Amino acid sequence: MTEPEAPDAAHVSGIDLVVVGASAGGVGTLEGLVGRLPADLGVAALVVLHVPSSGVSLLADILNRACPLPVSRAQDGMELERSRILVAPTDHHLLVEGTRIALSRGPLVNGHRPAVDPLFESAARTYGSRVLGVLLSGTLDDGVAGLGAIKQEGGVTAVQDPDQAPYPGMPQAAIEAGVADYVLSTGDLARLLASAGSGGTGPLRPVHGDDARVLDDPDGPAVLSALTCPNCGGALWEHQRNGVVQFECRVGHQYSPASLFEVQGEALDDALWAAHRALLERADLARRMARRLRRSTLEGSARRYDRTADEAESRAAILNEALLLSRQADHTTSGTS
Repeated sequence: MTEPEAPDAAHVSGIDLVVVGASAGGVGTLEGLVGRLPADLGVAALVVLHVPSSGVSLLADILNRACPLPVSRAQDGMELERSRILVAPTDHHLLVEGTRIALSRGPLVNGHRPAVDPLFESAARTYGSRVLGVLLSGTLDDGVAGLGAIKQEGGVTAVQDPDQAPYPGMPQAAIEAGVADYVLSTGDLARLLASAGSGGTGPLRPVHGDDARVLDDPDGPAVLSALTCPNCGGALWEHQRNGVVQFECRVGHQYSPASLFEVQGEALDDALWAAHRALLERADLARRMARRLRRSTLEGSARRYDRTADEAESRAAILNEALLLSRQADHTTSGTS
């Protein structure tokens, strides 16, 4: 893999659209990035930050206070405008459709909605080589396949220097996948964006227009894996998309390997806690049955229910200990990554 290059305005001319993705640690990083941008940026900019599906995201308000450009929460059908930043709302994927944006409540991607990959891939489909994709602080690897799509179409890709990111997972995954043209500090990323938009005027120019290319077709034949979707339980198909391995189920849930591992672990954790609860409930019911039988002087039957309760409580204690040890191991691993 060749080393990413240093910033050079000659490599980023002719950009119409900048797409930015971030996750954990992304709010402060985004504030630092947009606060360094010129008021006449000259490109349209779209931002996705992983946020919980409930409530209202305040990211647009936070960035608006830090940025000389107008920052708004994206609404379905809004026009893309130069020198304006739109931020994905909660529980909706942010997509590019021609000179407008669209909001979608489609299937979760890498366990998120909004997710970074759908934005990056839709931008690449429409604007091709006129897109600059930027991946900032975050865990796991959402956005890597999207950067691959932008790079495949001749666009420009950049990531935050992992050594300076609060959470280096996402930019590091992009570097390892070979889809990052530039690895830069926040200040250098801002200069890259400024050079990309320098001189940008007039209407945006989609490369593929309404006949956008379908970039998310697998690069090769999909193979049925031995894995199931942790969101819906359906079979997962494994394939390469934009040079990156991905898994997808019939209804459209998509995962990178690292994201699948993470979401799978969360689903397993939930299932084990449900089993723990079921065992405790079984023990409680058995104790009640034993008490009722003793009131009817059926001591032999009552003892059998007591034994059932003892066994259920013992199994529940083993599960509880295993879950607590697993939780401690997860904290240790995340603290050293």
